Amino acid sequence: MSSSDSVAFDRAASFYDTTRQFSAESAARIVDLLTTELAGRGRCLEIGVGTGRIALPVAEAGIPLVGVDLSQPMLARLMEKGGGRPPLPVAVADATKLPFADGELGGAYAAHVLHLIPPWREAVGELVRVVRPGGVVLIDVGGVPVERGPLEDVDARFMQEAGMSRRHPGVEEEDLPELDRAFEGLGATTRLLPATIEERMIPIDGYLQLMRGNVFSWTWPLDDDTRNRAADAALADAGERYGDVSTPRPPRHTAQWRAYDLGS
Repeated sequence: MSSSDSVAFDRAASFYDTTRQFSAESAARIVDLLTTELAGRGRCLEIGVGTGRIALPVAEAGIPLVGVDLSQPMLARLMEKGGGRPPLPVAVADATKLPFADGELGGAYAAHVLHLIPPWREAVGELVRVVRPGGVVLIDVGGVPVERGPLEDVDARFMQEAGMSRRHPGVEEEDLPELDRAFEGLGATTRLLPATIEERMIPIDGYLQLMRGNVFSWTWPLDDDTRNRAADAALADAGERYGDVSTPRPPRHTAQWRAYDLGS
């Protein structure tokens, strides 16, 4: 991730693991998917490794991993999990300028990272450069809603009130065809891996409280007054539409990993 343009998660280090958790079942499926794709390829890379939420179980499953991240506080949390020492080799590094030689790695993956990188095509080019021909790059851009529901309506109203046209500066759902074309233009072929549907329960007012608390990176550019005003408007609108805003509702999202196989 570019140190000048991309979104570093320094401020999220203390609460990242508690607010970005998968269910145990979904986490197990994702780890199995990644280890199946990466097994036997030699050393592999995670960009945006963060606190090791995904890297640690993947490494424990036998994949030799290295990780890079922009955020020193996030990597410090990873070191805490290793008892003060990094449980896998890590570096503070920019995903658009990876510190690896051409073809040095057998595979790489990125989970919920490319949406944070405005020059994401540069990151794609770097991933293709450092993974050797015949290797694979695995990308999950983030949870894609299975269907529009109350929480998606809340998002839309909040964004409208806050004057936001996009939530993230990098790859979003509508950009996925362009992402595929970027990899294919560098000689890769695209595969969609089996999707994992993640369902969590959260009430509308609780979801908006997370926005007020600045938990999500896409609200960080907003000042407190704008964020609270937008949340107030979204809460009032949801009350008119749905009545009860305190009953937990199931936002269902698809974790859709894309595999890019690099030509030999």
